[in-house]
Amino acid sequence: MKLYNLFNDIILEESKKLLTENVSEEQVKDAIENKYNVNILYDDYPDAVPSVQPSKRYIQVYNFAETKAGNKAIRAFQIFGGSKTTPKEGAWKIFRLDRIRGWYPTKMKFYKPVSDLDPNLPKYNNNGDRTMRSVFNKVDFNKIEPEQDTNVTPLPPKKQKNVKQKSSYMASGNPKPEKPVGATGLIKKPINTSNTTK
Repeated sequence: MKLYNLFNDIILEESKKLLTENVSEEQVKDAIENKYNVNILYDDYPDAVPSVQPSKRYIQVYNFAETKAGNKAIRAFQIFGGSKTTPKEGAWKIFRLDRIRGWYPTKMKFYKPVSDLDPNLPKYNNNGDRTMRSVFNKVDFNKIEPEQDTNVTPLPPKKQKNVKQKSSYMASGNPKPEKPVGATGLIKKPINTSNTTK
């Protein structure tokens, strides 16, 4: 029985270590520097017994900071996902690093604050918010990305050629011209009006 309890304690301790593994500061800084969206697993209830599964969130990370309570956290815009405080999608949130259980970068990038795209959202605060003691890293929207290079000269618009209106047979893709039909429904031969003598 003692051996069983020992194995049980070891397994429980190892599972706690797995649950407390979180995102590294380098991963957060990389997401801020390169402005890409991230899928995370976030634990709203770290002390719940029995344990509650972390919820999935899809976010844009804007700031990496220390809260007034002394926790390292990110200020992010939650595009969608469950939340114990904000059930609706599309909200500014603070996520403690020690509660992030999974970090999955995406290839989706952003180049301006989401609040610039929707006037109904509270404006992005470059310094985090009132719960932040100090901000370590923040998104630099003045940095020009290769995809956004403003020094590229746009191509001039193509000149339009005078194109005559296509007849119905050409527009329909029919290679043979239609023969004119008279009012009686009989086919008439076209009259040759051109002079063949010079």
